[in-house]
Amino acid sequence: MDETTGQKLALFRIAVLGPLVGARLEHGELVELCREAATRTWELPNGAFIEVSARTIEDWFYAYQRGGFAALHPKRRSDADKSRVISVELADLVLRLKQEKPRRSAKRIIRVLERARKVERGTLTKSTVHRLLKAHGVSRRPLRGPGAERRSFIHEFAGDLLVGDGLHLHQPVIDPSTGRERKALLLSQIDGATRYLPQSYIVLSPGENSVDQEYGLKQALLAHGLWRAYYVDKGPAYTAHSLRAICAELDIRLLHTQTQDPEAKGVIERWHRTWREEVEDELPDGPIHLADLVAKHNAWLSVEYHARKHDTTKRIPREHWLEQVEHLRPLPRGKSLDEVFLHREKRKVRKDGTVRFEGRLLEVRAELTGQRVE
Repeated sequence: MDETTGQKLALFRIAVLGPLVGARLEHGELVELCREAATRTWELPNGAFIEVSARTIEDWFYAYQRGGFAALHPKRRSDADKSRVISVELADLVLRLKQEKPRRSAKRIIRVLERARKVERGTLTKSTVHRLLKAHGVSRRPLRGPGAERRSFIHEFAGDLLVGDGLHLHQPVIDPSTGRERKALLLSQIDGATRYLPQSYIVLSPGENSVDQEYGLKQALLAHGLWRAYYVDKGPAYTAHSLRAICAELDIRLLHTQTQDPEAKGVIERWHRTWREEVEDELPDGPIHLADLVAKHNAWLSVEYHARKHDTTKRIPREHWLEQVEHLRPLPRGKSLDEVFLHREKRKVRKDGTVRFEGRLLEVRAELTGQRVE
């Protein structure tokens, strides 16, 4: 690091210390001021915005007390850009984990490596990981939001995150019940860790609706157990009260992307692109019968996609999934998914003992006349 850059960083640290410089501090004030400064976002000399921990600010304060302004100049180590602790193989794993999920912190990277038994617990420090990331120019966390760069990421275990979305098919599909052409949707759920699809199915519908997409979620839960989080966009089918109630009842965290930010669900968007290239683009010209399309889709999913090495995980999705299914939570005992997934509406019972629902009259018990029922 040249002298000019060091000078700028020292001035930056002075700015962060702010009222601590030359202050007469009473007991407890140092900790309080450090914590207050740590809540702010600071602009580095290069224009980047970062947050500084209270512990780091306190270290800068004591360094300034001991050596003045010169002590705030960053010191270049003799082994800069080299790690004395991390082997070449371990360094490669650290960099891969950071590249897979750029907002992943050094602490999180260490935890992943420890759980995967790639490193002994307590032997890898945050400062060591940070120096390695900084040497390769990947220590900064990217901004969130539509303008941020997106890269593929991998969750630690199966069951951590389920991503759901729908794809509007270009190909017209023949409805077997009427023989007419209809618009079709591919509704899918994909596991964020293994890239395995517990559910992927085709429905005939002009657009996504809550009933169709909740059907897929229900089948995935019945077959495999509970995920910890369900990640979807802000379309009406995914912001419906019914889905919020379902996730709350089953202790599944419902997460939504930001508005007009489809790239946030890159894991399933990328899968959609693969499906179009390998399935839909290979279909014969003209309308296709629903049964034929379903057969081709299921065959491709089983024989092709789930059986070959994934570009991001470098694992075969089916094998990867089977190795990690124990991380899914079992369904709660005594809880019926049929009841949890019911759609509920409130209606006032008419004088003739009926309620109107979706254009029909449903009969209820006569003693409920005049009351509001669910």
